[in-house]
Amino acid sequence: MTTKRLLAGVAIPFRFAVRRTLGLALIATIAAVLCAAIAQAQNTQVTIEGVITDTGSIPGIAVGDQYFMVVYYDPSQAPTVKNAGISFYDSFALSAVVFDTKGNQTFSNQSGETLFVENDNNFGTGSCCGINTAAGFNLVDTSKDIFANNLLPRSLVLADFNAPDAIFGTSGFGSITSIKVVNTGGIIPAFMTAGLIDPNGKVPAVDGVPGAGVLNSDIAQPQALLTHGTSYKYTIAFQDVNFTGTCQVSFTLTQIQFNKTVTLDSGKNPSFTCDPGTQWLFAFTGKAIPNFPGPAILTGTVTYGTTKANIVSTVVFD
Repeated sequence: MTTKRLLAGVAIPFRFAVRRTLGLALIATIAAVLCAAIAQAQNTQVTIEGVITDTGSIPGIAVGDQYFMVVYYDPSQAPTVKNAGISFYDSFALSAVVFDTKGNQTFSNQSGETLFVENDNNFGTGSCCGINTAAGFNLVDTSKDIFANNLLPRSLVLADFNAPDAIFGTSGFGSITSIKVVNTGGIIPAFMTAGLIDPNGKVPAVDGVPGAGVLNSDIAQPQALLTHGTSYKYTIAFQDVNFTGTCQVSFTLTQIQFNKTVTLDSGKNPSFTCDPGTQWLFAFTGKAIPNFPGPAILTGTVTYGTTKANIVSTVVFD
């Protein structure tokens, strides 16, 4: 069904299903449409820092000013144009700030600018820069076979490049002193918990707090110390950042017993369709905890396509 009252003025798909198999109860709820952001459309973030070495035609900045540049892209995207030895990609976002003494100046990728990967070890932005508000970068090293497959990189090491440059405006340049790459999965787990089973059946629930000003997920208080002979509700929440396709959620509860990993409980739900900009909450009813004291590992897994995203929580049996 579809409800339009979970968030004022926003139509939110809401699905609820309950399944019982071998004592396992499953609740699956899609909860909300997320706010748009640049990073939600991409999942690799390249952060470049350095110092202006040539001001070119840009007024207001000076040699020695520091800058900060961030580039977002999806490394799995297919090239827009692919030629022998070089591929071009047009789905990305770039922003930069130069910290100058007269007021910080901002730059971005200009219309028509692309990312390109060349198999002679060149990664950077093409069609940059024809205007003073545009920025780009270029990483070159002819001594190593870094980009032989012409795919967008998921990791970069500054020491691999002998001619790294940032580009500003029509003729400005900056040295690159730092490159950092952070890869974010298409789906990100938020939490995995164990809680008491509600005898009144009120939780887990979505938007179970009347009058709350925000969308909320309502679960039993997470427990770190679990009592043997007791069954618990295992809850996992996650957000779909930019994945469209088939998903499946599962959990395992494992413990080291006499130097051997023992699976005490596990479960998974049937596969379902995931969409970008959604949040999900799943809950599994587990078996009674066996009488073996000590720590155990509770792992929640979201399988999306051929990729797995795990979140781990430590619990202790008394």
